[in-house]
Amino acid sequence: MLMVVRVFLLLGFASVLLAAGKKRLISLEQKVRPKGRNVKLALDPSAYSYLSIRSDSSIANLSLSPWTYIDSVNPHRFPERILQANCSTSGCLNLYRGDEDLSLEAKPIKYQVLVLYRTLKEKKNKKPGKKAKKKYVFKLGTEEITVGCTCVRPNVIPQE
Repeated sequence: MLMVVRVFLLLGFASVLLAAGKKRLISLEQKVRPKGRNVKLALDPSAYSYLSIRSDSSIANLSLSPWTYIDSVNPHRFPERILQANCSTSGCLNLYRGDEDLSLEAKPIKYQVLVLYRTLKEKKNKKPGKKAKKKYVFKLGTEEITVGCTCVRPNVIPQE
């Protein structure tokens, strides 16, 4: 699971690298201050090697409740791309036979992550005839993502 979290963080930083390569600044606007504050983000060069690695997790394939990853893409969110786990079975795999055991349930493991949502804020030009400059404002938000699946006993409520 730690590897999945690292992958999400590195995917997010990949977008920052692209922006930093184009000498763009990321504007953060806070409600407390009337003006936004520009912050330049830089990524440690030792992390570059992790950005190119993308393989199916061996944990997902070896688990008794296996899962696959689905891309969640939102161009107005930072990071734009987040991988979501999707449980492959409703039950869990039998350890000895390898078939699905419906006496156990495969349940998703949820995790809440911080994301930045990008909104366009048009800047008014005082000089006529010039185009308005585009300015993006990032607002902090949260998203609940599925990072994997686990086997649980079914929740049975006895009837009276």
